Amino acid sequence: MQDDTKTELALSKKRAQRFKTACKTAEDLLEHKSRELFDSNQKLTAAQAALENDVVQATYELNITNQRLQKTLDEKSNFIGLMSHEVRTPLNAIIGLSEILLRTKLDDAQSDYINTINSGANSLIVLLDDMLDITKIEAGRVELKPEPIDMRSMLKNVVTMFKQTAAQKGLSLNLKISAATPKQLSIDKGRYKQIINNLINNAVKNTNEGGIVIQVSYTADTIYQGVGTLITRVIDSGVGIPTDKQRSIFNAYEQLGQATQGVGLGLSICQQLSELMMGKITCKSKVGQGSIFEVNLPAEQSFQIDIPVKTNTPKSLKALQPLKILVAEDNPTNQKVITAQLSQLGQRADLANNGQEAYDKLISGDYDVLICDILMPVMDGEQTIRKIRTSKTKIAGSYCIALTASNYQDQREKLLDAGFDAFLSKPASLEQLADELSHVPFDLRLESPIVAPFRKQPNVEKKSEKEIFDFTFLKTQFGDAYRKIFIEIAPSFLEHSYREVEELEQSIIRANTDQIKRLSHSMKGAASSIGLNDLTNLLLQIENNPDSLDIQEKIKRVRQLMDKLKPLILSEIKKS
Repeated sequence: MQDDTKTELALSKKRAQRFKTACKTAEDLLEHKSRELFDSNQKLTAAQAALENDVVQATYELNITNQRLQKTLDEKSNFIGLMSHEVRTPLNAIIGLSEILLRTKLDDAQSDYINTINSGANSLIVLLDDMLDITKIEAGRVELKPEPIDMRSMLKNVVTMFKQTAAQKGLSLNLKISAATPKQLSIDKGRYKQIINNLINNAVKNTNEGGIVIQVSYTADTIYQGVGTLITRVIDSGVGIPTDKQRSIFNAYEQLGQATQGVGLGLSICQQLSELMMGKITCKSKVGQGSIFEVNLPAEQSFQIDIPVKTNTPKSLKALQPLKILVAEDNPTNQKVITAQLSQLGQRADLANNGQEAYDKLISGDYDVLICDILMPVMDGEQTIRKIRTSKTKIAGSYCIALTASNYQDQREKLLDAGFDAFLSKPASLEQLADELSHVPFDLRLESPIVAPFRKQPNVEKKSEKEIFDFTFLKTQFGDAYRKIFIEIAPSFLEHSYREVEELEQSIIRANTDQIKRLSHSMKGAASSIGLNDLTNLLLQIENNPDSLDIQEKIKRVRQLMDKLKPLILSEIKKS
């Protein structure tokens, strides 16, 4: 018994010793692993810090590179813009004077020579515009501005532009719009037209027999009501494109055809604009069997009645009223061109060599309209319009047309926002010049009380009822449905416009220019929707010049016109 106890005790001591040894081994092992883990963590922390430093350095270098790249793109864009302006100056003379020559008596050979010169110069303008577009897109300067547009009307106008060119080659050109395509879609009209124009032009250029079909359809999204995809296909029976070349055709400066067919910017512009509009463009083609270019763009249905404000004044020579015109242009060649063009339109002009000279002549003269170049010495166009609009004299309300070598949409909007009433891009054709001059509001030139000593005041009372209001405009816009549309919108127009004109009168008393601009803009849109051009033009003047000295007289004229219109509109509503 005693021996058993001793044995058990010995075994217990041995187990305790083994346990102690095991614990010591475990502790040593744990300490060793802890050290290894600590060292690993230290290395990982150091590596992470180094990685973060590398990322910071790489990000910094990338930002520097991006800044340099952006600077290079901006410099390239600015250079091409300035180069374009310089090239457009002689082109302006070539196109303007050749147009005038074509209106004179020429024999067949002379007419052919002048036509060739004019056509070549216009081709150079297209090339310049493409170069400006591609550099602007690369520099990230393109802003999209969707607006409600009448798809059928717009597409018909686009196709009509190419009808004659296609017919000269013996080609058919047809437009097919599916019944499912909404009447109005909200999309960037200018950029969409640019894509379609390029594709149709490309199709006509590369098709020698057969024809071109433009197919337009719309697929509504099943999730988001009112949003869908506008699908436009341009199908030609032309030469076709080899399969291995179909990807490269969208590269800038890539030209698969003859060198005389261009520098290959058109399709690249189409692709980049499509992507900017969150869409895509694809091509399917077989050599000798033609090509199909398809553009898919997201577009939202619009139910807004958005009718452009446009007078019905004809563009012909006899239709233009005699105007006293001042032209601010520093280039002698451009001076010669525009005075010759104005002479063709039965107009004469005085000249100013810079903005300051133009301003001084406006102050001392009695001009109906100023046509003002933008790049001029002493005082440029933008400085000139700011000085005119902030003037405390009668010239603050002068009708001013900007004349610039740029045709960018944002440049147009920038100049209109600066205070110009209209925009002409060089080289301006006779038709474009006549069109802008036909829009000079007659009442704008006569209405200011400050101008009264110099000009005869208009007599509103002598206008016939038909001149103040008729259905001509609505008929051209809505066809047989014009009266139904009129009945729907006329009561709302009267209700809201009379309320807004009262608010407008109070805003003028308080000299709240922001409120004046907002209310006149709202009333202008309502007036334009039923073709009230006199009222629309008057409200446009108030919107563009809310702090002019004759603002009280203008709002008085608005009230007079509305009081004249109200019984006429109510009478027409009762007839219906």
